[in-house]
Amino acid sequence: MLGCIQKLKKIDASILNWVQAHTKTAAMDRVMLFFSKLGDKGVIWIIYAAICACNAKFRQVGIHLTMCVSACAFLGNFAIKPMFGRTRPCNIDRGRLMLLSRPEDSSFPSCHTMTSFAAAVVTAWQAGGFLGVTSFVFASVISFSRVYLYVHYPSDVVAGMALGIATGSLFIMSVP
Repeated sequence: MLGCIQKLKKIDASILNWVQAHTKTAAMDRVMLFFSKLGDKGVIWIIYAAICACNAKFRQVGIHLTMCVSACAFLGNFAIKPMFGRTRPCNIDRGRLMLLSRPEDSSFPSCHTMTSFAAAVVTAWQAGGFLGVTSFVFASVISFSRVYLYVHYPSDVVAGMALGIATGSLFIMSVP
């Protein structure tokens, strides 16, 4: 088991360092900051849910998004993160220049990713088409921004994606 954890840490570090070395530009910095901030506290998904709730055709999408995103935020921030307590890469390598404030909470899993992919699953299931695809694109860019900005390891993001897809899927299976 310890060997697997050490291998995962090496893979995480390799990917994180590759992203830092090969994708950083001033333009990408602005784009990644923008998308990361959209994911802060599920803001983009809450705004999207509110817009949907105001439209009779998409009201159910809005209601279900609000419930699912809230569940993810609670599960991720208050149940899973405290259980694992993984230190963020930016708090291990404190010498790195950060583009945003260093989060002090735990790293695992990425709640930006978890809520984004849960929202994308719910949207794809209920609205489909363009809205579903767009939701997955936003979820993916928000997720990548967390690695790009050095606040999450890639495995935090992969776990957040899996948990988000699972939560969104369980949610839609439980809705009559």
